[in-house]
Amino acid sequence: MERGIKKRGGGRWICWIALLLLFLVACDREPQERKIIIGPWKDTIASYHTIITFRANGSFGTLRLVEGQHSKIDDTGKNAKVDGKWQLLTPEVEGDPLLLVMTPEVVEGESPWEVDTPVTYLIERLTGSRMLLRSPTGGRISWDRLRSSKTPEEEEDGIPRVSVATGPLIVGLTKARLNEESRYLCVQLEVVVVDAEATPYVEERRLPSGEPSGGYRLHPSLREALVLHMSRLKYRDVRSLNHFQEVLGDLKMILLPYLRDHLSDLKVVKIIVTQTLDGVANFEAEFAPEEPPESADS
Repeated sequence: MERGIKKRGGGRWICWIALLLLFLVACDREPQERKIIIGPWKDTIASYHTIITFRANGSFGTLRLVEGQHSKIDDTGKNAKVDGKWQLLTPEVEGDPLLLVMTPEVVEGESPWEVDTPVTYLIERLTGSRMLLRSPTGGRISWDRLRSSKTPEEEEDGIPRVSVATGPLIVGLTKARLNEESRYLCVQLEVVVVDAEATPYVEERRLPSGEPSGGYRLHPSLREALVLHMSRLKYRDVRSLNHFQEVLGDLKMILLPYLRDHLSDLKVVKIIVTQTLDGVANFEAEFAPEEPPESADS
């Protein structure tokens, strides 16, 4: 009888050891890519702009901004919010894509997401700045990393990149008819530049003392070229962000002769079309370049 009891007790120890080993293996197999995914990303489809934030505790949140009147995107455009849990699954077969599983727990507003219904994406490519996925329906999706820093960023190839703000670009749109009301196009862009110090068309901003501030700005000739092209546009060319994508392609072609291989990307920060000078002034004040502060030693 005693031997039987000891035998059953030994079986329990074996079970505990087996569970511990399974736990350690699971922890060891946690994908290294998980650290890359943590943080905010942006998905843009037509006039819908979704911010997806992956948190280190395994939760995620999405916020959809809808393009409003005059192509303006602001807080009044919020109409959908999702919160839930996410996990990254290692493929069973080497060479297969990673799986990103997102399970909503709270869904507010109009949204294709459903509570407690997992959505699984195949991650085809993942870098520090972009995530290429395949949706459950088979379509390809591209999410871009949201960054606020103006200092150089390192991507997977080790080449330094910086995002350089254009500053507010403001023009009067060309009228298609004489009786058409006046409209003003206000645009803020970011030019992503590879190895900025190697091109004369990206200048390092300096403190009043002459010391580097850590920021960059575009050469005035690039801003003039962009403004010149935009001044020829009509309202029909920019009445939505979807239409503005064609204009954005033209602006990239304008920058290419100046920046050549240094041009990595051109991103839209904000666009509005306004009929008032007050709207122009507000936009200009919002994105006016800040003067770098003087160093403490001066």
